[in-house]
Amino acid sequence: MTFHYFKLRFHAALHLAKGKSDYDEGERTLHSDTLQAALYACALQLGASEAEAYAMMQGTSVSSAYPFFGGEFFFPKPYARIQPIAEESEDKQAKPLKKIKFIGKSFFEDFCTGNFKKSIAKGKHLFSGGQFVSDHPDLAAALQTGRKTLSAEKVAIVQSEVNQRVTIPPDYCADATPYYTDRMFFHEQAGLYFLARFEGGKPPALFEQALRLLADNGIGTDRSVGNGSFECIEQGQITLQLPAKANAQLNLSLYCPKQTELTEDLLDQSSYQIIKRGGYLASAEDVDNITLRKRSVYMFEEGAIFPMADLKGKIVDLKPAITDVKHEVWRDGRSIFIPFSTTL
Repeated sequence: MTFHYFKLRFHAALHLAKGKSDYDEGERTLHSDTLQAALYACALQLGASEAEAYAMMQGTSVSSAYPFFGGEFFFPKPYARIQPIAEESEDKQAKPLKKIKFIGKSFFEDFCTGNFKKSIAKGKHLFSGGQFVSDHPDLAAALQTGRKTLSAEKVAIVQSEVNQRVTIPPDYCADATPYYTDRMFFHEQAGLYFLARFEGGKPPALFEQALRLLADNGIGTDRSVGNGSFECIEQGQITLQLPAKANAQLNLSLYCPKQTELTEDLLDQSSYQIIKRGGYLASAEDVDNITLRKRSVYMFEEGAIFPMADLKGKIVDLKPAITDVKHEVWRDGRSIFIPFSTTL
């Protein structure tokens, strides 16, 4: 299967809120619904009508944004059993396997076929504290720093740092209130990328313009101080070697099923995690509404395994029910699915 890809290199820290009032722990994945909503808002800022912006979103399917390092593309760890770690006894494998969050392209393709030809070498393929699996030469080259050779786990693809900040009341009538923000920083060769499919086969002009504006505006929280700003350093096409005959499928985006898609049989045969999506209105037309919370919706996380069926998902409106907010608050729960061979 072939997809368009877009690589994003961040100029500053990135914080992806979990939809809560505390910021001391953020998301590690830029979810597809956040990305689509941000592009929709940017299209409106560029002067597109609501109908034009919605048509752009409806004609575009995007994955969530995952890390890349040089030429390596990482994918979410599937909710299925992966092959064991070489040179580790079975009773010692649970902990390192649990640490894994993202899997490099060649390993991921291997997992999708169900033919586990490769074994993970603990000291060679596990990077960044054991959270990333890769056999890409760009990662191997990163182990060499001058005359020193780093261990794979010490190559920090993504680093997290908690900073203290304070909230000062506008009228200075109370003491400043401290709070903590969890921010992500990327290795100089790393960033985030996302996959996309377009109804017309190529990115529409409005999509590319919205992405450029989003790069300048930034994504995530604390954009007013420069966080989340990026540049799209590369775009092109990527082909995944996937099984021609598969008994299951894996989602690369958040998935909010239509009522007709969600059946008891489907859930019984699936392996998944659920995530609650909500948060505050980030791009309200009325500045007085930016403190309002959206309605919440539950979605299936990326990497879930479903039996073969016609699954697409839906776009939902999370506009607050009892307010004067007149515009829609779209969240895209349509997902990109790829074939996956497994025994659940």
